[in-house]
Amino acid sequence: MTEYKYVRCLFCTTGKEQAVAKAIEAAGRGRALFPQRTKRILKNHVWEEQPCALLPGYVFVYSDEEQPDYKGFGGAQHILRTLMYGSDGSTALIGRDREFADWLWRLNGHVGVLKALQVGDRIEIVDGVFKQLRGTITKMDRRRKTVRVDLDTEGLLRHIWLAYEIVDRVEEDTLQPDAKDSPSGLEQSS
Repeated sequence: MTEYKYVRCLFCTTGKEQAVAKAIEAAGRGRALFPQRTKRILKNHVWEEQPCALLPGYVFVYSDEEQPDYKGFGGAQHILRTLMYGSDGSTALIGRDREFADWLWRLNGHVGVLKALQVGDRIEIVDGVFKQLRGTITKMDRRRKTVRVDLDTEGLLRHIWLAYEIVDRVEEDTLQPDAKDSPSGLEQSS
């Protein structure tokens, strides 16, 4: 399935993801991808699709190098650091991070159009103290970019207003009782 042994995640200057990816490949340091999504924008009264960074500042490098060096070539000045795990300094992605990177490889870095949230959508909270709680969007405030979520809980907190960025749509077939116990999202260690 893969044409590489190791995957690393570089944190670079936001907006310079493409320059860093091209520089890594030109220097022969591996295949570099930065996650992109397609964003629809209104330009001259016509909707156009434009690529934009899904995770601004992140570049994934796929290679066979065990101890790569990302210094001393054009574009390297935009690399701020290589993300690492724990105190041992391991930089090769593992676990869910590696799964995400493999998925990104299969898509050649292009995630496509992300669907907008709507009233009635089933969501899961993906950040903050309420992480992994689920519910249904009942109202939206597009000006403030927030949604009101009726939670699937029986406690005192039955609904909450949240920013778009901390909720993610879930499909009905993934709403299994044990799904709330599994971790979600890309782990980020530094």
